[in-house]
Amino acid sequence: MAKKILLADDSPVIQTLSKKIFHGQGYELVGLKTGAKVMSEIDKNDFDVIILDIILPEINGMDLAKQIRELKDSKKAATPIIAISGNYKNYSKSDFDEVGINEYLIKPLDYDALVNAVKKYA
Repeated sequence: MAKKILLADDSPVIQTLSKKIFHGQGYELVGLKTGAKVMSEIDKNDFDVIILDIILPEINGMDLAKQIRELKDSKKAATPIIAISGNYKNYSKSDFDEVGINEYLIKPLDYDALVNAVKKYA
């Protein structure tokens, strides 16, 4: 069965590229463009990895990571989270650790690094 990835990023380019790359690797990818839809998607489905852009419309990636870690369902709450951001200088490693982000990658994205990160956690 294909591993499932949830990707929350408002960039159509990242959505399109990620779908092509991860489908080619045999993953199933659900792409969302706003933070508001993430929690309801996680409610409905189990994911092997969650990729969150830090800067998202409505709810940012840091707040989403916190909400995911606080879920009552311990399996869902423990889902690995990979943060992606071009704005990483505003955050320290301890900021990411505090909200339960497993790994973070800097934009522009190195897709080899992203695929390797997903493989590491999925």
